[in-house]
Amino acid sequence: MSRRFPLTAPAFAALALVAAAAFAACVPAEPMHHRVGFTAHDGRDDDGGAAPATIDPPSIPLDSFVALKDAKGAHDDLCANDGAHPKFPDDADLVTKTFCQDIKAGGVMPTPKSLAELLALFGLDFKNPAGVNGADGNPAFALLGHSSALTARKVSTLTPTAFIFTPPPADGSKPSGYVAVAFDPGESFVEIASHDPTANKVNFYLLFFDHDCTVTPGGCPNATMLGPKLVAGWRNIRIYEDTTTLGNTIFDCHVCHQPNNAADPILRMQENTPPFTHWFSPSTKGGAALYADFRAAHDVSEDYGGIPSRMVDKSDPGKLAALVAQAGFGNQPNAFPSAAIEDEVSASSHAQPAVNLPVGASGTWQSLYDGAVSGRFIAAPYHDVKITDSTKLTTMTTAYRDFMAGKRQDLPDIREVFLDTALRDMGIAPKAALDGRALLVNACQECHHSKLDMQLSREAFLVDQLDAMTRKERDVAIDRLRMGLDTRLRMPPQLFRTITGDERAKMIEELQK
Repeated sequence: MSRRFPLTAPAFAALALVAAAAFAACVPAEPMHHRVGFTAHDGRDDDGGAAPATIDPPSIPLDSFVALKDAKGAHDDLCANDGAHPKFPDDADLVTKTFCQDIKAGGVMPTPKSLAELLALFGLDFKNPAGVNGADGNPAFALLGHSSALTARKVSTLTPTAFIFTPPPADGSKPSGYVAVAFDPGESFVEIASHDPTANKVNFYLLFFDHDCTVTPGGCPNATMLGPKLVAGWRNIRIYEDTTTLGNTIFDCHVCHQPNNAADPILRMQENTPPFTHWFSPSTKGGAALYADFRAAHDVSEDYGGIPSRMVDKSDPGKLAALVAQAGFGNQPNAFPSAAIEDEVSASSHAQPAVNLPVGASGTWQSLYDGAVSGRFIAAPYHDVKITDSTKLTTMTTAYRDFMAGKRQDLPDIREVFLDTALRDMGIAPKAALDGRALLVNACQECHHSKLDMQLSREAFLVDQLDAMTRKERDVAIDRLRMGLDTRLRMPPQLFRTITGDERAKMIEELQK
């Protein structure tokens, strides 16, 4: 529990998640749109900007999982008492308390076989599906249609992230022992934040699961990974805390939740003030526009991300903002002032937010974007409410509805709905026309800077200390930049960034100096 374990992976190497065989079987087929060498629209029209000339697929290489321990090793790490919990595991955070009961005499470790069973273990089950969000015995929840987090390149109005969490105290007091679960379609893991009342800190976890199809020839199809089946049929549960070897992977929680290693981890919600631009809500103009696109694909009778069908239309980002603020994290780094940005975007493009072409403009947003480009913050969320290409969205919406109606047996990757010309403004691609050094800052410094945990092997490459880097260190970075898409060693990881060949050449040239 909350311990540092030795990291043995070489520099830049450990971009791991779970056992290689498990993910290799479950990764969906690569969509045609994002094949390497795809030539995107490369001009400026009413869509507002230039798309990258080529777009890498947002995939995770099949060798990304070599660094993590198996289920037993992960459990041993989770249940190792750090000496700060005299009643361990019962005085630890809810994740550790729940899954480490087997270290007590007669205790048993639970093995949830579905998202619903996992939520019930944390007291986040929906006891009254016809009731109220965050009341009537129900947990609180909110749906997010655009993310700057681990799965940023895979979250949209068609496949939003479902956040299910302990309701904030109604009297505005500080919560204790709370837990929040984030679920994304298409991924065989859930993200968990859990407050430790003894240490008074937040711990972050990834919980991985397998399906029966994980070990079958061809692996899990999109029909399983992106359809309703994903939330059930779980087995081989593995839980990794961010203070173990998980921290030296592309799924390191610290980049967003502890950007300054000298400070405590934080809950992160950049859009934490009304109207909560990219959050679904029936009470805001933007939130209603997101719901409209979601409902074009998802029938009202369909549960989503562990949320009962009768409650799906009750997303309330205000409850998550309240939990974050009452927990002491109301002052967010690089916060997104939704009201000012939405007003400016609407004034510049009057069809917003229902129609996102032509794209909007916002001076307030531009200052946030410039801060991210300069390496001072993680990427800023996109300025417009919608991040989708209407043609792609219509195609994927039709495919999903036909699949759910039994008119087709499998799915394309329905997450492929992004507006290509928005990729730069979303931080997925770097700002256009940067030189080599600025590209390294824009594309790499978020994960490679001196305020992060220097125990991590990837911090042998520090962009904010580039001039002090040895020739050997620079050459290792150059090698990483030259590697193909099929290795975890490639830099930058294509799950988070796509750069063109010309941009890659500029970065290499800078490192050769």
